[in-house]
Amino acid sequence: MNLRLVHKLLQAANDQPYGFLKVCGTQLAREVEMMASAGLVEASATVHGLETFAVIKRVTDSGHSFLRAFRSRPPVPVRAWERAAQPATV
Repeated sequence: MNLRLVHKLLQAANDQPYGFLKVCGTQLAREVEMMASAGLVEASATVHGLETFAVIKRVTDSGHSFLRAFRSRPPVPVRAWERAAQPATV
């Protein structure tokens, strides 16, 4: 899970007047799926077709806690040498 991207998506969804946020693209839709699995958001099922997209329905209490934890500054990106030291995931 890309924490910087998660932070941006949570902020964007939180800033929507009704809480709905549609994200397009396979990578963003997958990130929303992982966020929903982690309990950060409630989301619709990913739609695959001519356009792959997912919709964040609302940010959960856990998602708001995540945003509060990084209120002053977003998560720090993983440096290249740290990424190389981590085991590969599928």
